[in-house]
Amino acid sequence: MAERRDGPYVWLTWLAQWMSGQNTCEWSVWFRAHWQDYERVEDETDWAAYRARHTKLLRETHRALNDDGYRVKRENQNRFTYRHEAEVEVVVGGKPDLVALGEHDNIVLDTKTGRAHDWHEFQVLIPMALLPQSNLVEHHERRFRGRLVYEDGAVRDFDQRQADDILEQLPYFLDVLGGPEEGAMRVPSWQECRYCPISKAHCPDRIEAAPAGEWDEG
Repeated sequence: MAERRDGPYVWLTWLAQWMSGQNTCEWSVWFRAHWQDYERVEDETDWAAYRARHTKLLRETHRALNDDGYRVKRENQNRFTYRHEAEVEVVVGGKPDLVALGEHDNIVLDTKTGRAHDWHEFQVLIPMALLPQSNLVEHHERRFRGRLVYEDGAVRDFDQRQADDILEQLPYFLDVLGGPEEGAMRVPSWQECRYCPISKAHCPDRIEAAPAGEWDEG
């Protein structure tokens, strides 16, 4: 029903949502870091329109960077792994939307078509910090700044100092994921459980219906 991973592996999005405080149930991150092919809750959202809008924004941003003289790498070209060496090795994986490489300037970019969330910042800052130490050897001597580009035209920029701060905090979170299951706190709530892919077969604490009187803030 579920297969144990060879070692803990955490995807960038899960880590960004947890570190930012967007999601507070760290057990959900721990479980996905240690298990794969588990029984999932079916996502009934129709993502087709979202994906089309995201592809359009990504393409337009890519083209603008090319016009500015950058050599641009996109999505799967940017897929990286970073190994956190501790008592238990934890691997971080991710793929930034765009990495723009210039003669004296390098940028990690993510494009967003929905509303802004704090965790988006971490989705840029974490690869800014980890790409120079990842399996992508061509980035080992680079320094990166970061940028979030939103569909409504809003742009947020980040500097290397912010990424350095994230790199300093990262071992604390990765050590939790490399530790025992009982060290990862369960914090079930309707607001988080309804977006969590882990079924009740693995998480008996999962809340599957809104409490009486609950309303949606979004």
